[in-house]
Amino acid sequence: MAGMLLLTGVAGCGSSTDESPAGQAPPKTATAEDSRMPPRMILRGKDDPTASLLGLLPGTLVVTDENCVAVRSRTDGKIVALNWGHGWTARVEDGRAVVHDAQGKVFAREGDEVSLGGGASDRFADHPCAGDGMFAVNDAPADK
Repeated sequence: MAGMLLLTGVAGCGSSTDESPAGQAPPKTATAEDSRMPPRMILRGKDDPTASLLGLLPGTLVVTDENCVAVRSRTDGKIVALNWGHGWTARVEDGRAVVHDAQGKVFAREGDEVSLGGGASDRFADHPCAGDGMFAVNDAPADK
């Protein structure tokens, strides 16, 4: 939405024609994918202990119908809810969810194959993103 507001503000300051200045592309029109709400994540608190578990969850990073970041397990194809460390974030970039680590570095994009270190957890079982099972992701996932 901020992009749409910015474009509206720019259009209000320009000329009354639809033409772009010479050599400039017309402003990008927002699409439904651009305005998709950032995916939700289950996050541990700042002072919560790190998972530091020895399990491995290989699969594909997905966004569920509930708009939650999860993994489709390579082993059995099931969607597994994820419990991430404090400071991790997800946002939509170029129409795909992108997960950033606590330092702001890109960890993975929706559709990427990942291998997450951690283990089974039921700590946030009442969270709207929790499914039938949850995987507590170590702060330093296995493939990074």
